[in-house]
Amino acid sequence: MPLSTNKKQARPASPGLFLVQKKDRVTRLKEAVQAATPGICTERALLWTEYFKDKANRTKHVYVQMAEALAHSQKNRSIAIHPGELIVGNYTSRRVGGLLFPELHGLVVMQDLFKFPNRETNPLEISRLDQARLLSIAPFWATRMLAVKTCDSWLDTFSLVLNQLMGNYYIINEAAGISHIAPDYETLCRLGTDGIAAKAAKLQKQNLMDADKWYFYESVKIAAEGLAAFGERYAQLAGEMAESELDEDRAAELKGIAEVCSRVPRKGAKTFREALQCCFFAQIAINNESLDNSVCPGRMDHYLYPYYEKDLKTGLLTREEAKELAGAFSVKMSEIVPVFSKYITRTHGGFFNGQIVNVGGTHKNGKDSTNELTMIFLEVMDELRMRQPNYTARVHKNSPKEYLDKVYGILSNGANSPSIYNDEVIVPVLKQNGVKIGDARNYTPVGCVEPVAQGVSFSSTDAALFNTAIILELALNQGRRLGRFARIGAKTKPVSQMTCIEDVQEAFEIQMFHGINRLLKDLQAIEIANAEYHPTPLSSMLLDGCLENGACSTRGGTRYNFSGIQCVGLVDAGDSLAAIRQAVFEDKKLSMEELAGHLKNNLADDRWRHYLLNMPKFGNDDPEADVWTAYALDVFNAALDGKTSTRGGKYTVGVYSVTLHEYWGTVVSALPNGRRNGESLSNGMSPSNGQDRKGPTAVLNSMNRIDYSKTDNGINFNIKFDANTVGSPAGCMAMKSIFSTYFKRGGMQAQINVLDPKVLIEARDNPEAYPHLLVRVSGYSAYFNDLTPAMKEEMIRRTSMGL
Repeated sequence: MPLSTNKKQARPASPGLFLVQKKDRVTRLKEAVQAATPGICTERALLWTEYFKDKANRTKHVYVQMAEALAHSQKNRSIAIHPGELIVGNYTSRRVGGLLFPELHGLVVMQDLFKFPNRETNPLEISRLDQARLLSIAPFWATRMLAVKTCDSWLDTFSLVLNQLMGNYYIINEAAGISHIAPDYETLCRLGTDGIAAKAAKLQKQNLMDADKWYFYESVKIAAEGLAAFGERYAQLAGEMAESELDEDRAAELKGIAEVCSRVPRKGAKTFREALQCCFFAQIAINNESLDNSVCPGRMDHYLYPYYEKDLKTGLLTREEAKELAGAFSVKMSEIVPVFSKYITRTHGGFFNGQIVNVGGTHKNGKDSTNELTMIFLEVMDELRMRQPNYTARVHKNSPKEYLDKVYGILSNGANSPSIYNDEVIVPVLKQNGVKIGDARNYTPVGCVEPVAQGVSFSSTDAALFNTAIILELALNQGRRLGRFARIGAKTKPVSQMTCIEDVQEAFEIQMFHGINRLLKDLQAIEIANAEYHPTPLSSMLLDGCLENGACSTRGGTRYNFSGIQCVGLVDAGDSLAAIRQAVFEDKKLSMEELAGHLKNNLADDRWRHYLLNMPKFGNDDPEADVWTAYALDVFNAALDGKTSTRGGKYTVGVYSVTLHEYWGTVVSALPNGRRNGESLSNGMSPSNGQDRKGPTAVLNSMNRIDYSKTDNGINFNIKFDANTVGSPAGCMAMKSIFSTYFKRGGMQAQINVLDPKVLIEARDNPEAYPHLLVRVSGYSAYFNDLTPAMKEEMIRRTSMGL
């Protein structure tokens, strides 16, 4: 008998048949989602416009505007329940689709409006009618989008938008809204929206004289009611479908869905199934509120375990039924894709979304938190191998052997998820930033790789990405690009006057500080605009501190406030400085002027290029080379040290690149490490492609020389293994051994691709044969076919390790 209600179910007569049926349901859901053509949903954009075109709405307090606009959207958008579903809800009007945010970055994205269906990479289906509808709202938002409100003049707006489109020096993701959060779904499941609204109402009565606080609490009440009503729409739909359903088993399931959705999220969850459904409704709504990117359920095995344990003890469900529900939830997470223009796809490729579900780790008291639900999620991620969720696993010195064996077994078998995070490094790093030890132990990665204390942090972890490699180029030409005359950096010494490596370092440091200050000036203007014009009451009610402080998360209401700035091209800068020191000032093979000349000519002389390529490189267990990557990281940290965001939190340092390392490789000139213009920069914290020559142990030893207390926003360390060497039990044990040593010696993070090198080439040449080949890109997973041609080549060029 299928799982249909919250009452105890009779067990099936044949356990084997039951397992086959349950497996088939999730498989069918997966196949339906993977078969769906991704497309653009216009409903959110049109309903948001409809709300704001009402002049009466535009006179309301901005908090109320945002809450009512979201509620209006959730009330009037189309909904559906697909065949076989147990967990219901739709991000968009399509089975797989993406949203447009005209008030944020939507108009910029719409430059591809008539190209979306036929573009080579990430085509998105959209009808002519919907294209016309979107085009019709563009004039309304042309003077109201966030970029316009950020700047004082049209010239400044044009400059900001142009800089973001070109993105040669830095990319400010907050210009498209703020996301990258891990909401407090545990409290939502416990209190329900009614409980949260009641708390807001009580606090509102205590703040009658403070207009901003009063309206904030009013907006929370509106947002909470809107989310509750959204769930009840599905209850009504499921009930109506049950009445007309001819199949008795499916009718019973639909009645069960109606019962669940009539209670959550309004009343809070009582069962495991209700808790999953409650989380998913909130997941949909938050993705509709602001930028639909990296809203992370986080530690689901931790905060959902009490529901699972209770249901198991009372006989309400079995382990297999719980696994089916977890699988159904995971499939639903793959129904959203971002709507990015061609320009944005260069920097955030592969239909990146970054909804992290984390397993493992510890309780707030430091004891291991691994449980049976942890194992269920590990099985789900291994068996499904879908784009979303972005699965991660925490490890620590007391992680159980069974858990570790399962994690490394999944990875050695080619799942390429989860990525692994070291509590022994990350918890102290969070603590050094003022996060209380219990909150630090309750961290989850967010987005790609960024660790945050779940439910209590508004970290905007992907606020901006900074081109560190181009800083070295500016340092070698007095603040100008090589071969160009316009000065965009600070004026520093010409190379003819650089007589020692310290002179080069001085120029590098001056350019770094100048570039970071320029970035922060733009970023802080955008921070203020988000707070003033696009607050997020729904997200805020699910982040601890906002209700207590009567302030939106965009205004620093949460317990912890940080903003993450990513250092891209770090290893290229470090290797280049190492090459300059040895080639120019030690070996004296060429002068600084001669080196600059070769770089301007894109290292056209192969003799000199190969000479520079053979200089010591990070990733080969060479302290003389590794120290320069560590130095470049120190300079980046120093440039941000002491700077705080307009929300009052520090700027944290991340070393990951999404897919910007490939795009910025086309921007940055040739570098002293032997890399030519057009070749990819290093991927996150990983050694440059092809330059890690001494195997995985040498790479890990180099990684262990980095001080990760200086990368408090996380790192992306990609490493690729040949499936032919780690796919066996012995290979799996060897891989587990070297990574256990890496983590014991202070490694922070690793994401492991296990692939047959030939498969990637075959997938590039015959994409139809590998439609859903999952690969780890840069802190997240993507289907190989969804990457740009250049990014596919970058994946192929990554060194494939043996053991």
